[in-house]
Amino acid sequence: MLNENANRMTCRLLYLLKRLSDSWYCNELCYENIQGFNHSHIPLFMSIGTKGISNSTLASNLSITKQAASKVIKELEEIGLVCSEKSSTDGRSAMLYLTDKGTSFYGHVKSQMEVLEEEYKKVVGAKNYETTINVMLKLVEYHEHLNKTVKV
Repeated sequence: MLNENANRMTCRLLYLLKRLSDSWYCNELCYENIQGFNHSHIPLFMSIGTKGISNSTLASNLSITKQAASKVIKELEEIGLVCSEKSSTDGRSAMLYLTDKGTSFYGHVKSQMEVLEEEYKKVVGAKNYETTINVMLKLVEYHEHLNKTVKV
């Protein structure tokens, strides 16, 4: 059994949370076993939303390069969840939309995430859950700022 200090090690907790949440993603969200879809697609896929988004905005919202976003979008297009159209306002930009299949899967993922959030609230309480989300937002902001200032 780990001592109390080892149980609270940030690196251990981040590792476990990622491993366990990845497992949950695969078991609960990828239930349809859509060939070619994996849990690493979920942040980009869900960020497209039901109204669509430009590739540039998507990349910016997730703090990734346009090239990285384009790679995943291409994979999502190949499996029929996403389609892209040239922007009507900027010919250099593409708008991304969910297909009918993508919209159906989006609804499933969204409902499963809502179930998980309710379970989290039962475990830690609604106030603690909201505090946790606020803390995670601050930590993301810290790392985003750090990445912008440390670029080589």
